Amino acid sequence: MRSFYICRPRTTFSLDHFINLWDYRNLLWVFVRRDLKVRYRYTMLGGLWSIIQPLSMMLIFSLVFSHIFRVETGGISYPLFSYSALIIWQAVSRMLMQGGTSLTEYAPMLSKIYFPRVLVPLAIIVGGCVDFLIAFVILLGMILFYGGSLSVTVLWVPLILLICLSLIIGLTLWFSALDVQFRDIRAALPFLLQVWMFATPIMYPATIIPEKLQELYYLNPLVTHVELFRWALLGGKLPSVFHIGIAAALSLFIFLSGLLFFNKIEGTLVDRV
Repeated sequence: MRSFYICRPRTTFSLDHFINLWDYRNLLWVFVRRDLKVRYRYTMLGGLWSIIQPLSMMLIFSLVFSHIFRVETGGISYPLFSYSALIIWQAVSRMLMQGGTSLTEYAPMLSKIYFPRVLVPLAIIVGGCVDFLIAFVILLGMILFYGGSLSVTVLWVPLILLICLSLIIGLTLWFSALDVQFRDIRAALPFLLQVWMFATPIMYPATIIPEKLQELYYLNPLVTHVELFRWALLGGKLPSVFHIGIAAALSLFIFLSGLLFFNKIEGTLVDRV
């Protein structure tokens, strides 16, 4: 931690505040540990819930969509097909649900001491990444169990996840900033996430979407992120370069706009919460 700070006039579109977050990295880890401890404090299974939830959903989806409706997944075993998307979706939904309302949860602390307010939603996001890594290890074990193997395309996984994470960080910053101004956000989030889940190829392949709706469908950047993740690990269908570019551009735009909007209203957060 630095012993001095240089005070500069802060503009709406300045990112200097976020660049200096490195000085508060120890506090970030304190928040992350607090989030994980609080979440699993009174549970018997602890961190195992991070894999129990996607595994149970995978079993339900396998029964309904694989054995009853017999959805075609392009030669990929349906448990692998669904679980690979479910671990991404579980991380996304948790980060947005908890991160989107995190500022109001920390209201007593925000009014007493100063620290970059963005640390609060970022701590939720980092905690979600820990859960994702645990579930990801299970996915690697499932690939071996089903007789699959990893190809060189697995090297793309870190980049794919990084772009997807930029999307989620941006959305979390938007929702957390809006939540302190409009309490309707916390009421609307569960509904919005439910709609988003069904608009993402988690339990079904994107190929079942009618061709005339494909371009509209791919405006959901998570569609491309999920398909890229499957392609890198399971050899699924690779989205077109155009759709990849659209998803990356939208993710970057949401990330930067979320940072700028959060920066704009941060100075008035204490008065609003």
